[in-house]
Amino acid sequence: MLAVSVEGMSAASPAQLADEPASKQLTDGHRREWEEYWASDSEEHDQNGPAEALRQLLEDHRWLLPRGRCLVAGCGRGYDALYLAKRGHTCVAVDFCDTAIAKAQKLLDSADVLPGKLTFAVQDFLTLRPPLRFTLAYEYGLFSAIHPSQRQQWAETYARLIVPQGTLIVLLYPLIRRGQTPPYRVTMAECEVYLKRYFVLVRVDPNCRCTEGHEGNELMSVWKRL
Repeated sequence: MLAVSVEGMSAASPAQLADEPASKQLTDGHRREWEEYWASDSEEHDQNGPAEALRQLLEDHRWLLPRGRCLVAGCGRGYDALYLAKRGHTCVAVDFCDTAIAKAQKLLDSADVLPGKLTFAVQDFLTLRPPLRFTLAYEYGLFSAIHPSQRQQWAETYARLIVPQGTLIVLLYPLIRRGQTPPYRVTMAECEVYLKRYFVLVRVDPNCRCTEGHEGNELMSVWKRL
């Protein structure tokens, strides 16, 4: 299965950036920062496996998820998407970083997954417009990875992509620290401000099992589309 490049952007000079919309400058700047992160082989965000809080939700708490199409937004190296696909979900996983998707595709190529169960694509989540909507969406840290000025668009995009009564899983990180570069510090209250118009909160776990090194710095939330 091939990774699909949906929307590529080349680097621009300062002079070119000055003539571009602020939103595009924002996207390009974030892309460069995240490309550098994924190229570094750092394990800060996935530690070569699915998020512990996601595994806890589905395996320990036996939370039932709807079947149908699943979106994994800001998928990074693809471990969470692969985990969901192995549990039977048909997943589309997107990230706007070519480096992340190349590594995710390499992971998929060596995995035992039925053909068609998982597709990786280079795509900016905020501009994603698939032909069909999703019954389930999941993210780990995308809310903190985007610029704070894009959070309203983030919520509107999920509302547009998820069917009524569909499920959105948002694993928040980081709740502590960070400065002027992503990922930005986030809170549950901030997340709720943006989602409450479109979703109802059905589960929140501030004591979820965290990825090693993230203890006390993650929060699991589950939402239902109105």
